[in-house]
Amino acid sequence: MGISRAVKADNGFLLLEILLVLLILAGGSFALLVKIPGQRDGRNLATASTRMLEELREARFAAMSENISYQVNFYPDTNTYQITRAGTLVKDVALPEGVVYLDRPSVARVTFNAAGAPGQGTTITLGTADRKQSRKIIVAPVGGRIREQIP
Repeated sequence: MGISRAVKADNGFLLLEILLVLLILAGGSFALLVKIPGQRDGRNLATASTRMLEELREARFAAMSENISYQVNFYPDTNTYQITRAGTLVKDVALPEGVVYLDRPSVARVTFNAAGAPGQGTTITLGTADRKQSRKIIVAPVGGRIREQIP
C-alpha cells in the first residue's frame, strides 16, 4: 500500500471555543440587563404622556359635542387622574410603573365647558421616578390648545 493517508478526526469543539462563545453570550446578556430597565421607564413615560394628552383632548371634544362640562382632576400623591362628566366619574387612570408627577400641576383640575374652553390653563409635568426624563403637557388658558413639550 504505498501511500498512507492522514486521517483527521473532527470530534467536536475545542474547550477554548466553547468558553469564548459562553463569554460573548454572558457579555451580551449583561448589557441587556443593564439597558432594559432604563428603556422601560422611558417607554412608560412616553406612553403615559401620550395617553394623558389624548384623554385631555377627548374630554375637550366630548364637552363640545355633548354640550356639557368635563373635568380632569390630577392626584399627584397617588399618581392618578380622573375624568368626570358633569360630576360623574367617567374614567380613573393610574400612571404606569416608574412614571410620576414631577411637580404638582399648576392647577389641580381642568374643566372644559360646553364650548371646549378650559376654565384655567395648566402645566402637568410627568417624569421617570429617577427624574432623568420628563415631559410636559400644557393646556393653554386661551383657546384650550393642548400640547406636549419634550425637553
